[in-house]
Amino acid sequence: MTGLLLILLPAMAAPLFLGGGVAYTYLRLTDEPVVFAVQAINEQFKAKGDTTPRQLAEIVDANEQVVAGEKFYLTLRLTGDEQDDYCKVEVWFSEWLTGADRLVIVDGPSCSKSLSRRQLDGGISDPIVLGTSPDREVTAALNFAVCAFNDRCNCASLSVLGDTSRVTYTQQVTSGTTYRFYKVPLLTSSCTKQANSCRDTDLSTCAVSSDATTTTCDLTVQYQPWRTLAYTLPTMTCH
Repeated sequence: MTGLLLILLPAMAAPLFLGGGVAYTYLRLTDEPVVFAVQAINEQFKAKGDTTPRQLAEIVDANEQVVAGEKFYLTLRLTGDEQDDYCKVEVWFSEWLTGADRLVIVDGPSCSKSLSRRQLDGGISDPIVLGTSPDREVTAALNFAVCAFNDRCNCASLSVLGDTSRVTYTQQVTSGTTYRFYKVPLLTSSCTKQANSCRDTDLSTCAVSSDATTTTCDLTVQYQPWRTLAYTLPTMTCH
């Protein structure tokens, strides 16, 4: 009887996914379904003979369907190989359960070395060159990201924006707006980092150091104007 139940359970569970609507959701890199998805991706590569560990760089897209638990539709960007991997994976999360039934891979992982914007369900714009269409909200989001970088950096000096002519960004209407900035150059400046927040410093008064070092970052900013903290920086990848 137990064997029969094990065979029937997947067929019984599948229709439950049809009940709720799918909507964008905000997840952190450390959230349980995301960590589980990354583990599944690494296990799949290992099974194919590729033992290079992949590290999560960005949650490109995340959607959720409330079912008997939560079903997450994830698109993740991972680093570790010569080229980034873009992986789509669906995770069923039953928070009240323990053991192997708590997190289940429903579909995927399906990975490729590139990802067309048309493959995404979240309405991500095509890449836009920064400055081609000046936008106060975009500028404010980038300025926040620079300050957030400074606040997180264990550095003696504050960094300022360098030449942004090659910076591109995308925007996506989510629960608010998600801005993703690519190849942002940050140069060390003459301003010393203080104990207080970077936002209390006018970075426009900080000159670039004569021996400045450059850090290049991909920065994701979540903008939700109804929150007390309207801007957050969920992901930051720098080198």
